[in-house]
Amino acid sequence: MPTDRLARVLGLPPRVLLLVAGVLTAAGAAGFLVAEPAPSPGAAMTVTLAVAFTPLAVLVLRRLPGNPIGRLMLLVGVLAALAAAAVSWSGFLPVAWSSKWLWLPAWALIPIILLLVPDGALPSPRWRPLLVALVAATAVLTVAAAAAAAFEPRLLFTGSEVLDGPGRALLLVARGAAVVLGLATIGVLVSLAMRWARADPHVRGQLTCLLPAGVLLLAGVALDASQVPFAWVPAVLAFPLGLTVAVLRYQLHDLDLHIHRGVVWAVLTGFVVAAYVGIATLAGATVAQPGSPTQSVIAAAAVVALLQPAQWLAQRGVRRLLYGRRDEPYAVLTELGRHLGDVRDPLAVLPRIAETVVETLRVPYAAVRVIDDDGTIGTAAERGRWAGEPEAFPMVAHGAVVGELLVAPRTAGTRFSAVDARLLRDLAGQAAQAADACRSAVALARARDRLVLAREEERRRLRRDLHDGVASALVGTRMLTEAVRRTVPADGPAPGLLDALATDLDGATAEVRELIDGLRPAALDDGLEAALKGLVGRFRGHGPEVGLHVHADLTELPAAVEVVAFRVVTEALTNVVKHARATRADVDVRRDDRHLDVRITDDGRGLGPDREPGADGVGLGSIRGRTEEIGGRYELHSGPSGTVVAVLLPVAS
Repeated sequence: MPTDRLARVLGLPPRVLLLVAGVLTAAGAAGFLVAEPAPSPGAAMTVTLAVAFTPLAVLVLRRLPGNPIGRLMLLVGVLAALAAAAVSWSGFLPVAWSSKWLWLPAWALIPIILLLVPDGALPSPRWRPLLVALVAATAVLTVAAAAAAAFEPRLLFTGSEVLDGPGRALLLVARGAAVVLGLATIGVLVSLAMRWARADPHVRGQLTCLLPAGVLLLAGVALDASQVPFAWVPAVLAFPLGLTVAVLRYQLHDLDLHIHRGVVWAVLTGFVVAAYVGIATLAGATVAQPGSPTQSVIAAAAVVALLQPAQWLAQRGVRRLLYGRRDEPYAVLTELGRHLGDVRDPLAVLPRIAETVVETLRVPYAAVRVIDDDGTIGTAAERGRWAGEPEAFPMVAHGAVVGELLVAPRTAGTRFSAVDARLLRDLAGQAAQAADACRSAVALARARDRLVLAREEERRRLRRDLHDGVASALVGTRMLTEAVRRTVPADGPAPGLLDALATDLDGATAEVRELIDGLRPAALDDGLEAALKGLVGRFRGHGPEVGLHVHADLTELPAAVEVVAFRVVTEALTNVVKHARATRADVDVRRDDRHLDVRITDDGRGLGPDREPGADGVGLGSIRGRTEEIGGRYELHSGPSGTVVAVLLPVAS
């Protein structure tokens, strides 16, 4: 059990700690019922906290042993149980002292849990200072409050006026720590909102499980302001339930049904309380005497009348939260069709299909797998995180299977219901047409890439043949003509004819050399690395300092890759010299078994904030076109501190 280490520290056998928490909670509840005078609503909330957190923490730790959120929930439950018992049995002096401060760490741990939910890790390292502030504020608050309480063990102080000297100073320190804790909690809420907005559907679904607790919390604030006793209790109960769902949403086999019923019950309970109080208050202010039976009858009748539509709305909202739009298959299919119609690039269609399935049906994972020309099947697009074994739904287009739609059930180890399966089969059928079109687009792109590569290889061969054959023969013939010219009499017709022949040979040689240079840059005759060194050398002294960094062997590259890489560097450095106002530019070239990576970086002024994404000029447009023509990838990153032009070119099929 995850509590083994703590149990060993306390000298207790495993599982005893959980039993202690239960006993303390029961003792606190019993003392709360018999105490004279009755404990405050705050004490009742602490009892509720213990009752809610302890069993759910056990559930989390049994399903996911060692889970950090489960451990923190258990710690909250144990501390709340201790505090509840202390408040309820404060007739004893040591217990009275502990009742003043034990409840503080129980509540202060909740923002820490929210920062770490759902997997127990920080969203990113930049939130580490916030975690440090939360832990430090909690520690200072607890220690200062415990030390201050030692001066007046039987006074449940609400102000510093009951203490003097060191006790008063300690209480002020505790209040300062509470202020820091409150400000840090605001930061935690901001982190939750940011994570929800940026998360993938899996994590967003987990964070959304905390929404009902937030709704009940707002309702509790409103009802508490209306002097409704114990208005916070539903929110206190809902919060650990939401945490449990967030952590275990994709680990429990039978969770969805219970959560569906539980959330609907919680929402309806909050609605009934809020509606009754609101209508009773309104009736008391208008048509009935406050506190009269008529006021209660009016409020009860109105609540009964509104309960059925409220239940329908709550069930519909919870179903949408848990199952997405499963009950609206026509709307889902229509939305998918609209999304596919909005996508202009055929290769971007399949990721949109996976995204639509995950977001509309609230499933943790979806993938589109397509059968290739050679019969192999591969994942073309996926969205979400793998959670359990997914089910496959075949995609059939024009009577042939073109792939399959893989979708993971909402809970691991289960299968989709008949309603879900029917909808997913319909989605797979609609996706099949898009997958078939995508296959055709990929096949066309591959054919284009092969054609371009073959063209450049043919150009390299023609250039070599023309240079070594025709051009050399023309030069040799020209030299032979000169030799003959020197041997014939100067007063005959032969010298004039030979001069005309020499002129024609010079013209033919120039045309052949122009043709050779047009087929392929002459600088590449000695290889790409030598061509880049010569290119960088020509740019030096004409603007920024230019550095070349080659981190791989650039021999035996496809002809098309050599040409594109050379043209890309030429165009990028030209742009740097003309427009960037940079002091330095660097060309980095790397290679692996599949790709050639070329990056040109400068420290210039960038392209400006007014540039629209994708709005490339002539030079950058040429780079993009050349790169994509051979199946490469082009990226551009620009800012006030400079620009990076990066191309990834395929060097292997």
